[in-house]
Amino acid sequence: MNERALKRLLQASVLAFLGITLCGCGISPKPDFYLLHQAASSRLTGLERGIAIGIGPVNVAPYLDRPQIVTRAGNHRLKMSEFHRWSEPLKSGISTVLAINLSNKLQSNRVYLLPRQNRTIPLDYRIIIDIVRFDGQLAGTAKLAARWSLYGKDEQAILTRVSLISADVQGKTYEQLVAAENRTLQKLSAEIAAAITARQVH
Repeated sequence: MNERALKRLLQASVLAFLGITLCGCGISPKPDFYLLHQAASSRLTGLERGIAIGIGPVNVAPYLDRPQIVTRAGNHRLKMSEFHRWSEPLKSGISTVLAINLSNKLQSNRVYLLPRQNRTIPLDYRIIIDIVRFDGQLAGTAKLAARWSLYGKDEQAILTRVSLISADVQGKTYEQLVAAENRTLQKLSAEIAAAITARQVH
């Protein structure tokens, strides 16, 4: 093979390699992004009212502290999807949904995420939450495990509880999984709201 033919063969090989690489990049799927969501009650607009509650810190287990949505593949095996991701840090999403849920359930628009800038309103209660499990299986069950503590005005612990909550995933999609996980947060919020309401009655 002469030198000119060898150069042509090398050029063709390089072009073929670049073509395959570019095609591969072009068909690579883009990730989908998901958001935990809860709508705030329109009845809570206007002047601030209701009991003042601070939420924080909210901690999540290290295996959850990542953008990938985690699913359970077995008792000891997890899957972390590169193509199904949270649109914001999971800790932030959980904190926001819990705050809105508690605001709705307790009819108070004075539920704050801690730390807060405006400290002129003293807190009636503060809630610390540790999320140790927040995952599930597609077409299976979403599970939430959390330890939470309720503190009073004097920053003394009133109670500490462990909540184990599950919700059916109504389909095989990640969106349906996220919806089920959202429902577990609603149930956790209901437990916390019930504990606060019981204290208010007494």
